[in-house]
Amino acid sequence: MTTRRKIHAEKYSWRLRAMLAALFLTGFSFSAAITREATAANKGGKVSIADFQFTPAEITIAPGESVTWTNNDGAPHGLEYQDGSTGKDLLLPGASYSRRFDKPGSYDYNCSIHPYMTGRVVVRAQ
Repeated sequence: MTTRRKIHAEKYSWRLRAMLAALFLTGFSFSAAITREATAANKGGKVSIADFQFTPAEITIAPGESVTWTNNDGAPHGLEYQDGSTGKDLLLPGASYSRRFDKPGSYDYNCSIHPYMTGRVVVRAQ
């Protein structure tokens, strides 16, 4: 290999290493962001709507956490809260809805379409 070719190869080798390093760092940052997001999503609780009931019927979380309701039923449902907070009028099959609870206490709710379906979120004191 001539000296000119060696310099040319070294020049591109350096560029290739720099590009690979940049891709590695970008991938690592992206992976860390996904992990943080997944961890945040795991905090709180999940309630399934199936067979015309909320499961679990009562869930306990910490202040600042969210509860996600997922309609796993074949019928549409809704959420209305007894504390007067805005709920969700229509939650179609397969859809989800989340609400964050910041203050300790008990929060009763029911299905806005089927009022006999009831549930409770308990936000424990810190």
